[in-house]
Amino acid sequence: MAKVSILMPACNVEAFIEECMTSVINQTLTDIEIICINDGSKDNTGKILDAFARADSRIHIVHKPNSGYGHSMNVALSLATGEYIGIIETDDFAELDMFENLYQLAVDHDADVVKSNYFRYKSKPEKSNDFFEVLGSYEKYDEVFSPRDFMDIMRGAPCIWSGLYKRSMLVDNEVTFNETPGASYQDTAFAFKVWSSAERVYLTREAYLHYRVDNENSSVKSGAKVFCLCDEYHAIEEYLDCYPEKKAYFEVLKNALKYESYRWNLQRLEFGFKYAFLLQMKAEFDQEQEKGLLDERYFSKHSWNNLQKILNDMNQYYQVECCKVLQPYKSAEELYDAYQDIQKQFDDMRNSISFKVGRKLTKLPRLLRDCIAQK
Repeated sequence: MAKVSILMPACNVEAFIEECMTSVINQTLTDIEIICINDGSKDNTGKILDAFARADSRIHIVHKPNSGYGHSMNVALSLATGEYIGIIETDDFAELDMFENLYQLAVDHDADVVKSNYFRYKSKPEKSNDFFEVLGSYEKYDEVFSPRDFMDIMRGAPCIWSGLYKRSMLVDNEVTFNETPGASYQDTAFAFKVWSSAERVYLTREAYLHYRVDNENSSVKSGAKVFCLCDEYHAIEEYLDCYPEKKAYFEVLKNALKYESYRWNLQRLEFGFKYAFLLQMKAEFDQEQEKGLLDERYFSKHSWNNLQKILNDMNQYYQVECCKVLQPYKSAEELYDAYQDIQKQFDDMRNSISFKVGRKLTKLPRLLRDCIAQK
């Protein structure tokens, strides 16, 4: 059994894969296994991975048709045999002592999870490599704690590639990835499952992973990805249903986290997607309110007030908060161009699987709304 299994999903990353693989095979911790999942790449990614595998017996390559990030990660998890699990995105790269140092911390503190900070790396237009202290606000460095005693750890960005996870903890708690095809944000449900399962967490201020920010495939302009974040929270809810004890402890917090995530998604979506997503958002939070699962103590004052506006008068909230995008247009021609762009966004969204699922989920609230309007 290796000390660390490093899981590496890869899809069309020929421009970055050599730098990434070189940083992994030259780790100062040599007792590792490297599991690369080539998710239907159409460029030379697969050939490059095969060349590395021929030169290093620790590398295991799985070539498969494209099925998405979540499925790729679950395939890798099923093959892993290491004491701990590490994750490297194949357009990023690691410091050579990353896994030796993180593994030593994990062993020294018998940790289920060890997390570090990271670097935000750009190669263009000018190279930059900035230390990003994503863990700084917690003030929990160099101590062991449980997420149940410090639930704020669950509010941070997932950053699942900046740490190590005890494999037995993942297996015992059935921590896997959501496999929605073509989806984004599939680290969201994974991170929640990790934090709700871990009993011993250790944070270090050090940074080891260079996270590339100039190769982001944006989900903000894709109509097919509008509801992907909803899929992640539905997966979280299904997971909690399987673990009643975790559900009793974390469900109310989950709703506060869901609001923060949905609000973030709403802000970053292009205008044409906002109303559809807001309808979905209101429908889900109406249900949580009916169950008595919205607790003001878990929200910031600003977040709670905004949620009440959405629940009490969604259309007014939409007009005030979401229609600001139309304000810059001064002429009829500009407004028409904006309309054409918005119509294209809607058409893109309507053809997506996620939109069709969202329509089914909101069918009953929309029928009730129409009945009330007719009265």
